Amino acid sequence: MADTRQRILEVALGLFNEQGLSRVGVRDVARATKMSPGNLAYHFATFDDLVAALVTELHEHNLRGVFTVPMERFTLVSLYSAATGAMRSMLRYRFVLHSYVDAVRASPRLLRFEATLAKRRRQRHDEMLAALVANGFVGRAALARGDVLYEQSALISSGWLTAAALRDWSDERAVRHFAKLGCALLQPHCTARGSRQMRQILAGAHDRERA
Repeated sequence: MADTRQRILEVALGLFNEQGLSRVGVRDVARATKMSPGNLAYHFATFDDLVAALVTELHEHNLRGVFTVPMERFTLVSLYSAATGAMRSMLRYRFVLHSYVDAVRASPRLLRFEATLAKRRRQRHDEMLAALVANGFVGRAALARGDVLYEQSALISSGWLTAAALRDWSDERAVRHFAKLGCALLQPHCTARGSRQMRQILAGAHDRERA
């Protein structure tokens, strides 16, 4: 059963990425998986359930494989690594960036779901910022700017792929550029220790593994 559910998610993700959320329905997913709509509904009762499952999959993937550094060892390099890792994960879920807002607006159920995820994203942001302060990379004054920093980083997260497409950039170039841009939001608040790491990040010293 788990294999069937995962196969449905894989097929739906491919259709959504190719055509967008608004052009794909449950029947399209059922047809592509060679299942009846009734059998598919056994695993995902509604279209919203299917979309929510994919967004949850992305969120959980990032928790397991991206945001893994303990907060007591968290650095600006850790932040950059987490940002690039999360953005590379999002490349596989392009429909989230391109069509997800429209889907959320059209569905009270998805709107409630997204509100829950937004709280988790904000909590993770606050934890990372607090860790950077506690570990001596960012000054305490940054905590008072938490709301602004979060909103600025959220704008980058929600718009970077579209901006890259308009510039005709490769995926990897876009990931590195906008991850650096997100990290640079903290540059005015860096301590001397943090400034050294920030210079390395912006100069590309931590990009070698993906060169």
